[in-house]
Amino acid sequence: MRLLNSGYFCGVFAYLVLGASLSQSAETATEWVSTDQSRLRLISASEGVKGHDSLRVGLQIQLAPGWKTYWRSPGDAGIPPQLDWNGSENLKSVEILWPLPEKFEAYGFSSWGYHDEVVFPIDIKLTEAGKPLDLKLGLQLGICEDVCIPYMHEFTLSLGAEHGGATEEAAIIEAFARRVPEKIGSKNAVLTEVRASSRGNKRFTVTVESARPLEDPSIIVEGKEGTYFDLLSTVLAADHRLAIFELEGHLPAKADQLKEQEIRVTIFDNDVAGEARLRVK
Repeated sequence: MRLLNSGYFCGVFAYLVLGASLSQSAETATEWVSTDQSRLRLISASEGVKGHDSLRVGLQIQLAPGWKTYWRSPGDAGIPPQLDWNGSENLKSVEILWPLPEKFEAYGFSSWGYHDEVVFPIDIKLTEAGKPLDLKLGLQLGICEDVCIPYMHEFTLSLGAEHGGATEEAAIIEAFARRVPEKIGSKNAVLTEVRASSRGNKRFTVTVESARPLEDPSIIVEGKEGTYFDLLSTVLAADHRLAIFELEGHLPAKADQLKEQEIRVTIFDNDVAGEARLRVK
């Protein structure tokens, strides 16, 4: 079972379409950008920046039946979304949050992504609190069925300094934020501890501890570009509060060593999901 591959192969790239949303001054959502396979918009959880030094927006994507788009690490096939905020004003930093994806299997390839609808919550920090925020987003993503179509869209959203209350869109952003894996080991997290230990040049284990019993846990492992991982086995302790995943890592260069590699793990089981950045010891 191959978990991840950093290559972005996705069938045949049929064509490239450029879409642009209208600038929505003093609005809390852009106009929808529509294609035959999807429609997208940028939405805000706040009416404006009044009283805020940070706020949350969301990239909302609705997909036609049978079509899908991808997670940050799409797996054996797919195109991950790329977001470019160049040209934005009063923007200090951006963090995109990734709801837990679904696994897709097709033609012998595995990929991670979303169907029907997804909202990517995006946390914004302002350079100057209380000053208007002008967002300019250049988005590249793939929408795929039997073939993948790469799209480029541009969005412009301005949030003024006069208001700061919650919007109608805040609820849907928060609904998808609840699907984002928690930080393993954080306060009140169900998954309390995780570690990675090498078992030779290629093999290693990831051990996770849980505050409540696990049923059938799964894992996604991300590494540096060009690396992929095979899951060899999963073992649960008798009380189901500890899981050990044995994996094999395939590094891009023969001289690369698995030990001391930095990896990112996402572990999930029913309604429990957590992630952590680790170094293989």
